Amino acid sequence: MRYEPYDDEYAAVPTMNDEELLEYFLFSILETDEIWGLKDGPSWITRSIAGQEVLPVWPFKRFAAEAATGDWQGLKPGADSLEYFIYNTLSTRAKQGVMIEIMPRISGTGCLINPQRLVTILENTMHAGEYTLDD
Repeated sequence: MRYEPYDDEYAAVPTMNDEELLEYFLFSILETDEIWGLKDGPSWITRSIAGQEVLPVWPFKRFAAEAATGDWQGLKPGADSLEYFIYNTLSTRAKQGVMIEIMPRISGTGCLINPQRLVTILENTMHAGEYTLDD
């Protein structure tokens, strides 16, 4: 199991559109069984985008660590297991009305997705043994 993006993946991420980011994120977290966020103390940070609270997440520590600049300077990357993320983080954030932001970019927001939709995609993927973005 790998815990770092391959060099060609790392180079491609800044040019990915939202659908490509989501697919890359899904593939990566299913392979590594972990999801990364930035922590301020014990909790992952959220931010506001156009009045909507969002939880930024990444598939690898390297991406989360590199995002800890500017307003996020000094925050530390932290990981959750895939199971914990699905059944605790996403369900809690869905109840709170928080969207999930997949891999925020330096040039703008990441792919925004409803946490319940992400749960459905991940559960279907794990049960089927393959992933698809179709609901």
